Amino acid sequence: MVTRKESRDRTSIIRRLFLVGLLVCLAIGQGAGHARAASLDDFYGVNVQQVFSGSPASWQPQLQAMAAGGLQLARIDARWSDIEPNPPSGGTHNYDWSMYDAIVQGMAQAGLRWFPVIGYSTSWAGVTPGDANSVVAPAHVDDFAAFAAAVAARYGPGGSFWAAHPQLPQLPVTDYEIWNEENSSTFMHPQTSAPEAYADLYMTARAAIKAVEPQASVVVGGLALGEQDGTGELQFIQRMYAHRPDLRGNVDAVGLHPYQPTVADTYARLAGFRQALDQVAGPGVPIEITEVGWATTAVPEAERATYLRTLAEQLPRSDCNVTRFLPYTWLTEETDPSNPEDWFGIWNHNGSGKPSGIAYLDAVQLMRGLTPAGAPTGAVKICHVANSAGPKLRLRVLQVRRGHWVKVSVRCRPACILRIGLFAHVRHVHNARGHTRRLALRVAGIHARAKVLRLRIRGARAVRPAAKLKATAVVRRASGVGVTRRARHVRIR
Repeated sequence: MVTRKESRDRTSIIRRLFLVGLLVCLAIGQGAGHARAASLDDFYGVNVQQVFSGSPASWQPQLQAMAAGGLQLARIDARWSDIEPNPPSGGTHNYDWSMYDAIVQGMAQAGLRWFPVIGYSTSWAGVTPGDANSVVAPAHVDDFAAFAAAVAARYGPGGSFWAAHPQLPQLPVTDYEIWNEENSSTFMHPQTSAPEAYADLYMTARAAIKAVEPQASVVVGGLALGEQDGTGELQFIQRMYAHRPDLRGNVDAVGLHPYQPTVADTYARLAGFRQALDQVAGPGVPIEITEVGWATTAVPEAERATYLRTLAEQLPRSDCNVTRFLPYTWLTEETDPSNPEDWFGIWNHNGSGKPSGIAYLDAVQLMRGLTPAGAPTGAVKICHVANSAGPKLRLRVLQVRRGHWVKVSVRCRPACILRIGLFAHVRHVHNARGHTRRLALRVAGIHARAKVLRLRIRGARAVRPAAKLKATAVVRRASGVGVTRRARHVRIR
């Protein structure tokens, strides 16, 4: 975990945050145009998986804090295996709604709308019997679609749940995300045929939901980044459309999970995905950020607060056509210091907000016009920034004191803003995918004359010996923003 140990470290962190903010501004460019005209109703929400792991009595304080902060959506899975644990009998589906009735009732009482993830397989429907995360077998795709339609018929507009609970605020489901990280073998396997199988599943489920509620939005499940544990997000979407050309014009939105070390990196991946999606699906298909976040084991709380505030204030004004933002996540267990999955939460179990959660809700209220202060209105260029030649960047590793620090020499022509980080991969028994941990970060102005930087390594014992230095140099010219990237492999222990 990255920590602040001494008062001089706090000063250094503040300086780094200032420079990171400067880098983001340079990289995205604040335009003078107008923000997107779409309403911010149902734009903001949060993932709430851990909230419902406690007793029902513990739900309302957390849900009410979300609503009071301006959030309108709560994302949690609608698990097929929980609702239909047994196969149809005599062609009749038998659904158990008791768990989700309680969840939706709790959300409605707090003024929140459910944003369900329709997934995954069941013990009886997957290509691998007994494996609820295997690809749905072709013979059971229609069963999955029937389940998706049943969710819409119960919790959508005019659904049977709302008819049975007229005393509740009527907040029916309007959006349905089909699966979660279907390009990751953790959530869908095998990956060899996953893009094609998912394309068929999505189209069949979308048609079934639309038959119940024609105005529903059916979202392609949030795609994970990279190929480390599955299929890269760009390749996955390309293979989907190649297999089913009729997807073009029949996708309501595509989910994305752009987990990255910093906001600048998140924007770079978002821009790349926007451009690729436009080429494959045609321009205009919305992107929904249904997960993104940082664990406090990797990023200090002050930085998390800055990152979430930046995303909340800039994404709705961006040129990326992002129509939803649901960070991961409201609560996490916070019991195992060695498991980063335990430390993504932005709120405390006692009902108080962490700085990251408070910053996010403050930004949401600002952007939704719920505070006296006026919301920023300038357009933010992220996905269609004019490209310019990047600076000439020279990066050389001078010395490594294993477990302590890495010393590098850098020079940049013309002068640039440089962000350089040291990253290593961690695998954990609780998380099959593992994760990338940032061990060091420096941001500095660099000139043509070589400058020596020392990156202090934090937490080297918990990661693999091989690490990677990643440097990004940014220069802003009249012709646009120029970016140069360099990487070097180093052994840190």
